[in-house]
Amino acid sequence: MNRHILLGIDPAISPATRQAITKVRELVEQAPAFHVILLTVIPIPYTASPSLGMYVGQIQPLPITTEQRSEAEEVLKRARLEFQKYAISSERIEMMIRVGEPAGEIVRAARELGADLIVVGSRGEGLRHKLRRLLVGSISRRVLALAPCPVMIVMAPPIARPGDLVAWYRKALTAYLEEHTGALAVFTPQEVATMFLPANKKKAGRKEIAAATLALEHLVNSGRLCRHEVKGQLRYVND
Repeated sequence: MNRHILLGIDPAISPATRQAITKVRELVEQAPAFHVILLTVIPIPYTASPSLGMYVGQIQPLPITTEQRSEAEEVLKRARLEFQKYAISSERIEMMIRVGEPAGEIVRAARELGADLIVVGSRGEGLRHKLRRLLVGSISRRVLALAPCPVMIVMAPPIARPGDLVAWYRKALTAYLEEHTGALAVFTPQEVATMFLPANKKKAGRKEIAAATLALEHLVNSGRLCRHEVKGQLRYVND
C-alpha cells in the first residue's frame, strides 16, 4: 500500500525548503512505497479599503492573480525537478496549489489526503527569525500543533556571515555540484545569486550578481562548468 509524504514548499524555495527536499528525496529513494505530494500555498491578499457594500474598516479577501498562480506552478516544477534528477518517476510525485493561510492549508490538505507524514522547513534560530516568530508565529510550529499525522521539521543548515561574496558563492556552487554529481545543472548569475543568497542578505542585488558571476567564471576556469550563450544570455552548465 502506498504511503504519502506531504512536503510544504515555500515560494522562494528557501535553504530550509531545499534541505527538506533533500531529506524527503532520501526517504523516497529508500522506500519505493512512498509517494510525495508537493504543496505550495498562495496566501490570500486582503484589502481594508471601504468599497460599495462594505462597512468602513471591513477586510475583504482579494482574488489571486494569474501571475501568482504561474509563480506557484513554477516553484512546484523546480521542486519536482530535484526529485527527477535522481530518477524518481513523476508517477510518484503529485503537485498541489492551495490558497489561504499556509499552516492551516498544509494541515487541511494532510487531513483530506490521509498523509502519513508532513515535512516542512524551518528557517532557523537567527535573531531575525526569532523576532518574526515572536510577532507572527511560526508556520512549522503551527503545523506541528495542528497536524493529524507525524511532522518532520527540517532546519536550514547553519550559514556563516560571508566576508568574501565571491568565495561564498564559489563554495556554495562547489558543494551543490558535489551533492548533485551526475545530474545536469544549468545556472545563470541571477539564479545563483538568489539560490545561494547569504542569510544576512534580504535580496540579491548588483553586488551579489557580480560576485556570483565571478564565482561561476572561476568554476569555468577550473573545468567544473562550461560557459554557453543562449539568446544573448550567459548560462553555465556542468557538461
